[in-house]
Amino acid sequence: MIEEKILAHALECAPQESCGFVIKTNFGQRYIPCRNIALDPTEYFEISPDDWIKAHAEGELIALVHSHPDGIPVLSQTDRTMQQRTNLPWWLVCNNKIYKFNNIAPLIGRAFKHGVMDCYTLFRDAYHLAGINLPDFYREDEWWKKEQSLYLDNMEKTQFYRVNDIQPGDIILVCLGSEKANHSAIYCGDQYVLHHCPQRLSKRDVYSGYWLNYTDSIWRHKQWQPYGFTAICNDMAASSNLMY
Repeated sequence: MIEEKILAHALECAPQESCGFVIKTNFGQRYIPCRNIALDPTEYFEISPDDWIKAHAEGELIALVHSHPDGIPVLSQTDRTMQQRTNLPWWLVCNNKIYKFNNIAPLIGRAFKHGVMDCYTLFRDAYHLAGINLPDFYREDEWWKKEQSLYLDNMEKTQFYRVNDIQPGDIILVCLGSEKANHSAIYCGDQYVLHHCPQRLSKRDVYSGYWLNYTDSIWRHKQWQPYGFTAICNDMAASSNLMY
C-alpha cells in the first residue's frame, strides 16, 4: 500500500521530482507526500520545512523518498551528501520502481575492523549503491590461513563470473600476503582501484606493482549495469566533500 502511494505520487509530480517520507506511527507505517520547493524541481528536490516539521510530529522517520523521473536508478552525488546528513535510508523512484538505499558509511576514509568494516564490507556496500544486494557472511580473523577460501567459494554463488578483460565496477581478487585470494578491490578505470587494507583507511590506489602482480582473478556480476559505477563515483565524490 505504501509503495503504491509512493509510485502514484511520483507519477503525479512528473516531470518534477517527487519527495516525501515514510514514517512509523502507533498504527503502522505510512507515506507522507511533501512539497518540492526547489528552484528547479525537474533537476533536484528540496522538501518544504513545514513538511519536515509535520513528518517529525506525526511519527518516526523511517525513510526519505524522492524520484528521478528522467534519470538513472542510483543516488546522485548530492543525494549521497544529503543522505549522510539526514542519517536515513533513502528510497528512490525511477522507471516506476522503488530502489531502497541504506545509509552506509562513505566508501572512502573508513577505519578498518575485520568482519565489520573491511574489504568485503566495502565491496558489498559499493554494490548496494549500484543496486545489487549481496549477502553478508561470517569471516573469522585470518580465515585464509585455515581450510577456507571465502572469496572464491562465494563469487559464483552470488552471480559473479570470471572475466579476462577488465572494466569499471569489476571485482579484483588479490592474494595479500597469502597464496589464497583474500582481498578484494573494485576497479575504477584508468588503472585505479578502490579497496580497504588492514590497519588503513579505505582509499583509491593505483592498480600496479604489488596489486597487479598478485592478482588472483577478475570477476563481473551478471546483473551489473554501467550506471552502477556512476553510483560508486557519486559516493566517492560525496565522501571527498564531507572530508573538507
